[in-house]
Amino acid sequence: MTMGTVLKMGLRLSRQGYPYLVEKPEMPRIVDRFLNSVAYLYPSEAEAEDGVKQGGSGFFVGIRLGPANMELLCVVTNRHVVDGGSATVRVNTPDGKFDIIPLDGAKWHYHPDGDDIAVCPIGIYTTLHQISSISSDAFLTKKMIEQYDVGVGDDTFVVGRFTSREGKTRNIPSVRFGAIAQMPADPIVLDDGIAQESYLIEARSIPGYSGSAVFLTIPPAPGPPPIVNPNLSDDIKEQMPEFLKMVGYNQKRQNYYQLGPWLLGIDYCHIYDTVPVINSVTGSPAVPNMHVRSDTGMMGVIPAWRLTDILEGPGIVAAVNHHNLLIERGRKEQGSS
Repeated sequence: MTMGTVLKMGLRLSRQGYPYLVEKPEMPRIVDRFLNSVAYLYPSEAEAEDGVKQGGSGFFVGIRLGPANMELLCVVTNRHVVDGGSATVRVNTPDGKFDIIPLDGAKWHYHPDGDDIAVCPIGIYTTLHQISSISSDAFLTKKMIEQYDVGVGDDTFVVGRFTSREGKTRNIPSVRFGAIAQMPADPIVLDDGIAQESYLIEARSIPGYSGSAVFLTIPPAPGPPPIVNPNLSDDIKEQMPEFLKMVGYNQKRQNYYQLGPWLLGIDYCHIYDTVPVINSVTGSPAVPNMHVRSDTGMMGVIPAWRLTDILEGPGIVAAVNHHNLLIERGRKEQGSS
């Protein structure tokens, strides 16, 4: 029995006289706080000042501290960006300009398994910088993937640094839109031999976005549940949830408003292909064995739970405890004065 036959037998695809099938909802406007979570990374202060086309992207994560409304800010990027010498951060200021924070001598924390992630605590948020951090509460987890049936085709967006137009007087992050092309399964093997757990995201990706935050959104449900024929056989009823997805109804996503955005993960690599150099006259290879690199538009994204491993590791926990002690000491000194 075909899917079409099952759908015809089992569903009444109507809603007050209108077809149940609807166009996919558009991606809503990106909230400014996601743009303000972006950090630019450069090899030096001079190059950050000039806005040279080197380095990578990053973003800010906030870890709650003891007192209310206080958090430890951390810069997150790729380890290969930091190891490549780009540890100078450029951030926006409220007056419409930018500030430069050199972190080349700071303590960076890495994943024990060698994942391409680097995290550096930079202190407590101040009003000197226009920063919006991403809370760990907004990380997509394995449990949420199951809860909301996250999978291939779901909407994503990437917020980072478009080096050809990054902003001269201040950071102007750019957004790329795409979808999940593959869920984490077979790892991507890096040049250093590390097998990196990864999503594959189709987002017309290009270099410069390495270290960017990648977000997932789930659009609102398109309408009320279809009416299912109660007389269907048990085996067809079992298959019905998958068939219903074909008409835009997912039993795990009966939300009236968009879900997310959640941090899906961190962009860390771009998948390339190679194509031969062709003679435009003959149509044959111009030079035997000569190839050029072609960008497929696919990016590898490290899942957010790998970042959680670092944030809950001994290095970051020690930094959080240290700042909590400083805050408590300051409060005691204020109280005794």
